[in-house]
Amino acid sequence: MKKKIVIAAVTAALVLSMAFVLAACDQGGEDSGIIFGKELLELTAQVDTLQSLSNGSADIGIMDSVMAGHYLTHGSYVGKIAALDLFTFPAEEYGIGAKKGNDALIGKINKALIALAADGTFGTIATEYGLQNEVLVDTDTAYPKADAADDSWNSVVKSGKLVIGYTVFKPIAYLEGTELTGFDVKLAEAVVTYLNETYSANIEIDWQEIEWSNKLNLLANGTLDLVWNGMTLTDEVMSGMSTTVPYLANRQTLIVRSEDKEKYSDMRSFFIEAKDAIVAVEDSSAADVLMTIE
Repeated sequence: MKKKIVIAAVTAALVLSMAFVLAACDQGGEDSGIIFGKELLELTAQVDTLQSLSNGSADIGIMDSVMAGHYLTHGSYVGKIAALDLFTFPAEEYGIGAKKGNDALIGKINKALIALAADGTFGTIATEYGLQNEVLVDTDTAYPKADAADDSWNSVVKSGKLVIGYTVFKPIAYLEGTELTGFDVKLAEAVVTYLNETYSANIEIDWQEIEWSNKLNLLANGTLDLVWNGMTLTDEVMSGMSTTVPYLANRQTLIVRSEDKEKYSDMRSFFIEAKDAIVAVEDSSAADVLMTIE
């Protein structure tokens, strides 16, 4: 299972390098239910992780590298929040999800992603948002679910509407004035344009902002057609949804207040200081999965 592999990889790396510190500090583990820290603060959105560090309600945050790479170099958090590069979390992959069994819709999304990679549109959009090195789709990507015969694609064509659930975080989906933009937003628009042209359809996107922890329910009850929002392909996601090919690379990143970075200058210091830390993550995110020990 991917979750167990991630936890095992992180725990092994930490324990091998700092076993004596863990023993001395009574660090987080099976008894606490989390890998490190004294408390896990589960927030509504990833961007709240930055705010919780800024206002002092958390000491350490964990968020997607795609997001951290943007916020730590653009905007109001520059110089205030810093990444800790003491160790590297395992690689992750973003995917797009539909209701379990809606394979025909996912098959069409896969086809469009591969076609956009082939004609250069995918790469152009990725470059616009500084994500050109994270792209996972190319002309050699397999085309799964191509022959799916369920009614999910036909239903979208008939309704003329593709309802996509998202949360706000840069550079994936965010507002510029009143306009929703971002990497996933532009990519979804390009996909729908391709599908309309290829299948003589007239589909429009209906963007719906959601609570991330409710994404599976919203797909299952038909409120959403897709969740398309920098979604890591965790075990929960892949067992609960029909998912596309992986389209963007990611990994988790530790972040702290810049003024606190010296406290975590090496692995020994990290475990001493992190013993009493409040750790902020987005509820039901890959970071939440990574931190929680079952």
